[in-house]
Amino acid sequence: MDMKEYKNYIFDLYGTLVDIHTDENKASLWRNMAVIYSMLGAPYTAGELKEQYKKLVCEEVPVTKECISLKYANGLLEDEEIEILLEKVFEKLFLQKGTAIDATQLRQIGIVFRSLSLEYIKLFEGVPELLARLRNNGKKVYLLSNAQRMFTEPEMRMLGIYEDFDGILYSSDAGVKKPSFHFYDALFKKYHLKKEESVMVGNEYRADIYGADCYGIDSMYIFTAQSGEKASKLPGSCRRLEQISEVYLEAAPKNF
Repeated sequence: MDMKEYKNYIFDLYGTLVDIHTDENKASLWRNMAVIYSMLGAPYTAGELKEQYKKLVCEEVPVTKECISLKYANGLLEDEEIEILLEKVFEKLFLQKGTAIDATQLRQIGIVFRSLSLEYIKLFEGVPELLARLRNNGKKVYLLSNAQRMFTEPEMRMLGIYEDFDGILYSSDAGVKKPSFHFYDALFKKYHLKKEESVMVGNEYRADIYGADCYGIDSMYIFTAQSGEKASKLPGSCRRLEQISEVYLEAAPKNF
């Protein structure tokens, strides 16, 4: 792929800018969440809460598929394109016990759940400097993430990068997720971006590279521990990176 200067840099988050590991199967998570739910008037055992949570997560796709499909493609969406809204799952766990919960409490439940599941979270080396350099050189920086806002926005604020983006779109807000054409299109329409001026930067081949190529934009691929199997062959519109700081080479001011 030839060196090219872009105006808009669109980043994936987890595995690209943020190194994270969570474990939603550890017993301590469900013991503590069961205590919290019970204290708020929805009595659960740890085992019951975990079972009902997983059941509701699986049920959310068929529940939301009809309205999301009509919004984007008149019923033509595949299941893998559709994102659930996890707030609904946490809320239904209360409703099953005949208990109501307000929006503030629901956000707090999400933060507690996420913090209990976290093993670690940190920025990859060079990320703050990269984002600052891009913006200091007049570039626009966007985030397109398969993520739940109730988890991700607090994490981004904690890591100090939330204000570093000119625009953010979470899959939980859009109802669709990468590699869906409709998720990319939602970002481009929301912020009035042009394909020829934009590049996607990500660590997952199918979501970030395949998705970008299908949408018709260039991409940059960086392999990290969270990438799964390393992509051996990339489309001609994609440039392979060895480290995230290499994105800046595209944005560095030219000296003539």
